Amino acid sequence: MEREELQRFVAAEFGDPGSDLKTVLPPGWHEAAPTWVGELPDPELRDLGAAVHGLWSSLCRQACSHTHPDRHTLLPLPHPFIVPGDRFRECYNWDSYWIIQGLLASELVPAAEALVRNLLHLVDVWGFVPNGARSYYTNRSQPPLLSAMVLSVWTAAADDRLLEDALPRLIKQHRYWTSGPKAVRIRPPPANGCCAHPAGTGGADATIPNVVAPDAHDEVMLSRYYAEWCAPRPESYREDAELVARAGLSGAEAEALYRDIASAAESGWDFSSRWMVGGDALEYTRTTQVIPADLNAWLYRFERDIVAVASHLGRPELAKAYGSQAEARLRAMDRLMWSEADGCWHDLLLTQPQPGPRSTSSRPTSEPAEAAGSSAAGASGGSPGHIDEPTYAAEQRPGAYASNWVPLWCGCAERGSSRAAAAVSGLLRSGLIQPGGLSTSLVRSGQQWDAPNAWPPLVHMAVEALAEAGVPEGERAAAELACCWVAAAQVGWRTTGHMHEKYSAEELGGVGGGGEYAPQVGFGWSNGVLLALMQRFCRRGGAAGGPGGGSA
Repeated sequence: MEREELQRFVAAEFGDPGSDLKTVLPPGWHEAAPTWVGELPDPELRDLGAAVHGLWSSLCRQACSHTHPDRHTLLPLPHPFIVPGDRFRECYNWDSYWIIQGLLASELVPAAEALVRNLLHLVDVWGFVPNGARSYYTNRSQPPLLSAMVLSVWTAAADDRLLEDALPRLIKQHRYWTSGPKAVRIRPPPANGCCAHPAGTGGADATIPNVVAPDAHDEVMLSRYYAEWCAPRPESYREDAELVARAGLSGAEAEALYRDIASAAESGWDFSSRWMVGGDALEYTRTTQVIPADLNAWLYRFERDIVAVASHLGRPELAKAYGSQAEARLRAMDRLMWSEADGCWHDLLLTQPQPGPRSTSSRPTSEPAEAAGSSAAGASGGSPGHIDEPTYAAEQRPGAYASNWVPLWCGCAERGSSRAAAAVSGLLRSGLIQPGGLSTSLVRSGQQWDAPNAWPPLVHMAVEALAEAGVPEGERAAAELACCWVAAAQVGWRTTGHMHEKYSAEELGGVGGGGEYAPQVGFGWSNGVLLALMQRFCRRGGAAGGPGGGSA
């Protein structure tokens, strides 16, 4: 079939992109900006706050009546939802956390609750929250922030029915991340073993001495990203197929790379030198060999959130079970991931021989395990899984990545503690805080989740982590970084008339780049982070309390 003939067929038989959706007003919509916007001291900031509030009305969608699951990739949702914008025409998993923070800052609690209930519905249908609300996203998830979304909305709505509805779904979502190939058994070193490597500025492939080798001591379970997919991603089929062709791979080796690429997409960091092992090109992506510090921190927070919900609803045994898991996970992270020298939590690399660019024999895998029960027995965070699961050694991955301080946001260091002070100091001397915001890393890989890009979610978590660490130096740095980020968005808006998906850490208001698609505008999580930071840090009379992070 000739190209022109194929194009005519597609035009005649298929709808245009986005034709399965219609724009609707967010639940509880009000044209007027929230009252705090009028308290901003700068007239230009007030105009920006009002304009960004108004963007929610252009980003809210609902499926058209003619949209049927058997003829569309769109997953049915019971309520209207906010899309990120531009090429992203569906609801996304981890984007929703920062969109919700913005909706709450806009005093649109019904819209925020609708978004949470859509995600809970997806857990009912799929057993977890997929990457996004498309059928081709159901082979993977995204960072587990559902419990934090639930508690954010519950705090604003004060309706226990949301907690009652959410609790069994949160347990199911937690089970997804703590069973099967996502759960990895690791044998730590002796308690007095060294787990901190000397400070350095090496990239992801630098070598470090602190190998965590198997021995006779207790085993722990931590989690990783692991997509149930070993073919080109349908939404990026050409890019993935071309990558494998360039790498000269076929058979099991090609399938392994496809899985690692999809797993990087599950991380939200698609793509980054964080996931590259043995080389600095995309074909060296080995996501499933990495135990991420941020993922396990989010799961620690998730477990603590379940404790809070269960306790509030009068379920003490459930609270106790998940409290034990949270404590075990935190001990494992402290023992394996924390670096006193760098003042951060590093990712771990599962250590295996790696002969050449790719070897299937070097790829750690876990056999799928039967899902744990609702009491969380056998889930990760410290309890070994099935006896036939392999046990791995691990080593810390060097390099400064913004993800290294997500555990501070998640409450992995007690407020005001020496550990919190060390983490604040580590972030401030890392080199990541730059004139335009927080750089994702110090590695220039050409990928979008590396230098010099600054991403709104990473900035927001860093600001809140610094602000809530209980360290005066952190409070000052949080205010400075928040004001820097608001100024960057202000400059970008003034220059382009848009809110952007990502920005440049090197230039105030510069637009970020890199990756497999052009820079996007809209933009859901950028709007949410801006509104949340403006509400907390930019009002007259100094900082005001805003949505709290895990360390709050």
